[in-house]
Amino acid sequence: MTRLDYRYDECGLDNVMLVGLEICQDDEGEDVFTINNINLLHRAIAQGIACKQTGITGKELRFIRTELGFTQAEIAHVLNKDVQTVGRWERGEFPIDSTAETVIRIMTIQHVNGQVPAVQEMAKWSIASSGERPILIDASDQNHWKPVPQAA
Repeated sequence: MTRLDYRYDECGLDNVMLVGLEICQDDEGEDVFTINNINLLHRAIAQGIACKQTGITGKELRFIRTELGFTQAEIAHVLNKDVQTVGRWERGEFPIDSTAETVIRIMTIQHVNGQVPAVQEMAKWSIASSGERPILIDASDQNHWKPVPQAA
């Protein structure tokens, strides 16, 4: 059995890595892999985004919003913002308001039933970074997808 890290851009994000994904060979000797439990995987990705210690990008916000089952109008209502503002955040035209980002993080972590960190700590994470930080997902057990803890 061979394992490798796989960039999972099928989710719409460029920075998701499935760490230790099992690779098999088909009858013709070609490397193949299967990704099981996509809904659990997407929850783990959402949790990884919500817990990363840098600002959430527009693409990541769109991923989370979709995972939570909200339209732009619905999330705008929850955040007391207008729909155009949410659209601008998702397109990367403006940075996400740090208070709104903290609320989004809390909603996401509650959605995946994770432990909610202190709000004061999460507020520090809402700072834009110079580069997109990868979201690493442990792929060693596809029945229990989980984010790989990352140092600050």
